[in-house]
Amino acid sequence: MDLSKQVKIALDYIQSIDVSDIDDTSEAGRIFYEKFIPMAGEEETIYKIENLEVPSFEQTINIRIYRPSNEKELPVVIYFHGGWFNAGGLESHDRPLRKLANLSGAIIISVDYRLAPEYPFPTGLNDCYNALEWIILHAKMLGIDLKRLAIAGDSAGAALATVITRRAIQNNLNKILCQLLVYPVTDASLKTPSWQEFKDGPVLNYEGAVQAWNLYLPNIKEIENPDASPLYSDELSDMPSTLMIIAEYDPLRDEAILYAEKLQKSGVAVKQLLYKGMVHGFFQMGGIIDDGNRAIEETAQFLIQNFNK
Repeated sequence: MDLSKQVKIALDYIQSIDVSDIDDTSEAGRIFYEKFIPMAGEEETIYKIENLEVPSFEQTINIRIYRPSNEKELPVVIYFHGGWFNAGGLESHDRPLRKLANLSGAIIISVDYRLAPEYPFPTGLNDCYNALEWIILHAKMLGIDLKRLAIAGDSAGAALATVITRRAIQNNLNKILCQLLVYPVTDASLKTPSWQEFKDGPVLNYEGAVQAWNLYLPNIKEIENPDASPLYSDELSDMPSTLMIIAEYDPLRDEAILYAEKLQKSGVAVKQLLYKGMVHGFFQMGGIIDDGNRAIEETAQFLIQNFNK
């Protein structure tokens, strides 16, 4: 791998994170992931941030609303964070989403879905869909324009995003204008060549991936369930315009490319952006890696173009 100085600095930072004093494996993993936050750079000031609770299966989950201005009827992006279905939350993606809201001029709503192993598949997925339903129902109160609705996510969150998009279309819930998928998880089989090429990392590794899927899908029969592994879906012809951000040195690279190609074969307009020399997670590393910021900027431009059609 031809790693740039910036990428090496980011990887050195990750290597320096020590959670060995935490006995609970799940808690250690979540704290480890939260320590990625400083790599995103400084917090941007934004017009307004609001935290709300929304109902999901007789419980509540949290959402965070990033409002870039006081304009009425703004477009909206519903965002599902990454973290291998077992880590991450509102704080882990706060800084990139502030920047994305400011650059795109859209309201970004981040969904704090429940995590494995306490809540394995499909609880988190259902939380995300329930959040989408609630947002649509309360669109007027939230000041959003449902004619300009996008769904987005990174990594595991991108898997959730594309499944939610497909489910919303199938249920005639609301027109989804476009979807944004940042290095998406699409195949639980872990059989693509890039998983062999980068089985020891950087950032993600094969052993950790196996553990993550076992936590999320304790029933091995679910591996080819298209609601867990979107690559196995054959109902993609009605999916909206898609932006796919892919990192060259990422074990998820090939399954992202395969999913993009499957969307295209189904007649979906797909824009693929392969970031040379980048590693998994760089979208959250804009404070160190320039391409992290560039990816957010290109994402914002994609959203603006679709919102202004």
